[in-house]
This record gives sequence, structure tokens and C-alpha cells, in this order.
Amino acid sequence: MAGFDDMGIYFADNLGTNEANEEFNSENIHGVKRKFKEFLKEFHEGNFVYKYRDELKNHYNIGQYWIEVSLEDLSSFDEDLCNKVKKNPTEYLHLFEEAAKEVADEITRPRSADKEAVEEIQITLESTSTPLSLRQLKSDFISKLVKIPGLVISASNVRSKATKISLQCRGCNEIVNNLYLKPGLEGFLLPRKCNSDQTGRTLKCPVDPFFIMPDKCKCVDFQLLKLQEAPEAVPQGEMPRHLQVYLDRYLCEKVVPGNRVTIIGIYSIKKISQPTSGGSDGASNVGIRAPYLRVIGIKLETENKGHAGTISITSDEEVLFQNLARSPNIFERISKSVAPSIYGYEDMKKAVTCLLFSGSKTFA
Repeated sequence: MAGFDDMGIYFADNLGTNEANEEFNSENIHGVKRKFKEFLKEFHEGNFVYKYRDELKNHYNIGQYWIEVSLEDLSSFDEDLCNKVKKNPTEYLHLFEEAAKEVADEITRPRSADKEAVEEIQITLESTSTPLSLRQLKSDFISKLVKIPGLVISASNVRSKATKISLQCRGCNEIVNNLYLKPGLEGFLLPRKCNSDQTGRTLKCPVDPFFIMPDKCKCVDFQLLKLQEAPEAVPQGEMPRHLQVYLDRYLCEKVVPGNRVTIIGIYSIKKISQPTSGGSDGASNVGIRAPYLRVIGIKLETENKGHAGTISITSDEEVLFQNLARSPNIFERISKSVAPSIYGYEDMKKAVTCLLFSGSKTFA
């Protein structure tokens, strides 16, 4: 009967300590949020153009609920505040977005009755600082703001992730509303016991009683990218390294595979998937986490056909193309230029020529 009296240990949160958030008491939170609001409303350039206040108002009026902030501008306004954002971006960016929402509420009044509720504002960052190499990202950079260049080699479809969820107990039907989920690829551990009063009840709530109510969840779009280090940064004789990248909200579908990008994001970790080998319970993987990058800002260095990048054409080249277009035998000239060292196969060369050109899009 060994272990008969052991009823087990149930928990609803892991690694949750008050010491980790000592600096985020109510006074500090209100003070930091006030500084962010002052920055958005009062930062101006040389000719007293209030850069972020005007940009926030213009974006909000056209339904684009985001704003891009330069870290250099934030540093010139309050260097200490900028350093806090770089060292602890997860907490301070959340306060930054709350401050942006309050500023948007102030500068867009009065609003119509159907738009009385204030929308959430997404803060994206950009910086002119020197980027790091993908190989320089070590454990010291975890949970800090980093800037890295790379090449996008794959992109997933846009999916949905819950930011707030509501739970309901199967036993007593009690509903727990507005549970906040951390951004990124971190999961959520459902409570294993119901906290409702069980006194006098013959049928008590079971273990793991909660299920998620999808119709009462608040979700955002997210997308996953695979970032490969730039070819010129790969040492001779080595393979290029890769990193998973997470984008959400208005950053989704900004890039396509083949784009060279520079990303500012939070170097984060996630729990690795459990091994599928028989008999293994994953105990050897406790404390091991896989790195990924949660994007806060993304800049395209080059564009490919997926984003219809423009090609610069000189005036001489334009005249040459116009003369070629006027020539009556242009089709034969181009088809004969395909694989000129191969004799014959005229029909195949004409087919390849047609494939090399595309027409304009037509709409019914």
C-alpha cells in the first residue's frame, strides 16, 4: 500500500514567482506608462512636427492600428526608458502598447458610435544599430531585444492564436473569464482542479475539469517563418544555420520566401516537443528549451516577385525595348535566342519563350 496516502500535487502555473516582478509594482507601472504617453504625444522633430502623435492618429483613422517607433528617437527622449525596453522588452512593450491605446483614445475623440471602443495598438520597432550574426545569439540574449539579418526560406499560412481565453468546468459549469495568455509560442497550462466551493456536493468536480470556450476567446493572427543566416555570414566549409521566427497581427504576410530581411525581435525560448520513442516520458528534456525569435519589427532589404519589386530601367534601355517591341519578327528573334547552342527544337524554344513572358492581370 505504499503511496496510498499520496494524493499528488496539482498546480496551475509554473515558475511563477513574485520576486521576478518586484520592479513592476503599481507605482513603477504607472510611471513607465506615463513616460511612454509623454513620448508619443510630445516627441517632435526640428520643425515641431509631432511625429508619433500625428502618425498614430492617421493610422487609427484609416483602420491601421499599429505604429513604428525608432529606438533612436526613444533614446533621445529618455535613454533610461530605451535601455529598459532593450533589456526587458516583454514587460515594457506591453506597457508601451497600453500607453499607445490610451493616447489613441485621447487624440481620436470624438468617434462615431460604432467605433466608440478603442482598438488595441501594436508597437513595432526599428533601429539603425549594427545587427548581430545568427551565430552570436547565445543564452545571454534570451528575453532581450536583438537585431539580426537573414534570408527568409519558408513561410507558413496565417493562423490564429488566442490572447484571452474563457474556461468552463465540466462538473459545476463555473466559467472563468479573461485569462491572459503570454504572446509568442509559449503554451498555457490549464488548471487541474476547480476552485469552486465543493462543500455539500455529492458529485465533486473531477481532475482536469476545464475546457476552453472558443466563442469567448480573443484571437490574433500569427505566422511562422524560417530564417536562414545570410550567405556572406556563413564561414567557409560550414552549413548555414536557421532560426524559427514568430510574427503576429500586422506583421503577418509582410515577407515571402526569398526576401532578405533585417529583424528586430525578442530572443525567446519554447518547450521542445516530447520524444516519440516508446517508453520515454520526456524526463530527460526537463529544462531544455528551443530558441525562436518573436518579431517586433521587420525591414525588407530586397524584394522578389512575391512583392512585385521594381526594377530600375535607364532611358537608353527603355528606347531599346521600345524598338524591339516594334520589330515585326520579335517573337522569332527571342525564340532563337533561347539555348542558341542547341540546334532545332523550334517549337520547344517558342514554348519556353512564351513561358518567359507574362501578361497583365484581367478582372471580370
